[in-house]
Amino acid sequence: MATRLVERLWLALLVGAVAVAANVEKTIFVASQGATGAASGLGIDSLPRLTPDRNAWRTDLPAVFPWSESFPANGTTWVLLDELNEGQRYELRVCWAATQPTAFSVDVFDFVAVSTTPELAASLATFVERNGVDAKTALSSSSSSVSTSLLRIVAAADFVAADRSAMQPDRVSSVLTDIILDPYLLNVLPRSLVPIVAAILAVASVSAWLARRVILPGVLAVAAEWHKDAAKAARGPQKKTH
Repeated sequence: MATRLVERLWLALLVGAVAVAANVEKTIFVASQGATGAASGLGIDSLPRLTPDRNAWRTDLPAVFPWSESFPANGTTWVLLDELNEGQRYELRVCWAATQPTAFSVDVFDFVAVSTTPELAASLATFVERNGVDAKTALSSSSSSVSTSLLRIVAAADFVAADRSAMQPDRVSSVLTDIILDPYLLNVLPRSLVPIVAAILAVASVSAWLARRVILPGVLAVAAEWHKDAAKAARGPQKKTH
């Protein structure tokens, strides 16, 4: 019974890992040195924010067909990644449901790259102008500190419908999305994986204990019995003497 319990735990962990991997686009980056001076004039005050302490945001992101004239401008979302630790590794994940087929492009830039690249600066300016100051989407009103980066998410509708009216650029529904900023612990392991690793280690420990205390003695007993029977068979039947 204990062995079956271990097998079920392993199966649950594997199924959970598959579920997490589904419909996820991610990028891993290292926080660069803060450059607040380069951020002047970029209009980042109205951007939604993610920080290591407030690291999850569920929202509806706009999506556009890639062949639309408004792509990628109307399918682009910018997010401020704030209060990062310089030199620390982070994982940024965008998660969405399979019922909304979408292709996401996820990139992280520092302020210098955005301010010195006309295409990026124009995209950010367009997003800021289109959205303005929105208190409902701003996750934090604190000013930039320690280190900051800019996240760009481009959502392209990735489906084909028999009804041509559903393929109109203005008919694309927004995509319910979870955006997660996941710091690495010691730049080795994402913080969100710590419970899973702990569970795997616990299951491995229980498995080792069962193997040593229950399974191994049983195997040794069977092996000893088999060896005993083999020895008797090798000697053959003994003749009686009168």
